[in-house]
Amino acid sequence: MNTLHRTITNELHELQGLMLASTNFLEDRGVGETTVYRVNLALEELITNIIKHGYKDYDQHEIHVTLEVAEQEIKTVIEDDGKPFDPLAWTKKETPAALETRPVGGLGISLIKDLLDNLSYRREGSKNIVEIKARR
Repeated sequence: MNTLHRTITNELHELQGLMLASTNFLEDRGVGETTVYRVNLALEELITNIIKHGYKDYDQHEIHVTLEVAEQEIKTVIEDDGKPFDPLAWTKKETPAALETRPVGGLGISLIKDLLDNLSYRREGSKNIVEIKARR
């Protein structure tokens, strides 16, 4: 089977198990180390943003993740019920050159856009659906 489905809750500690499952799944299908790294970095960044910024309450929510490995690419779909957020609409902030004067955060989405071959977003009802693709 070339598809992995995982559901986690909106708690940061859940990321560790997801990253392990993703790494094992991709490596077992012959995906190269660099691509595994790129996919996992994007996955971790997007889900961390969902957990930290996506919910207005402290209730437990589910985040659904699907990874599909094809001959030429890896497609990852992340679905959550957080507040609407389109990562494509986010614009890169100018940051000061000196590391000491840079604000913390705000660069992850730019990094994801640079690492991946495709990033798309849609809102279906109360769900955010982000799809990322990386060439093998």
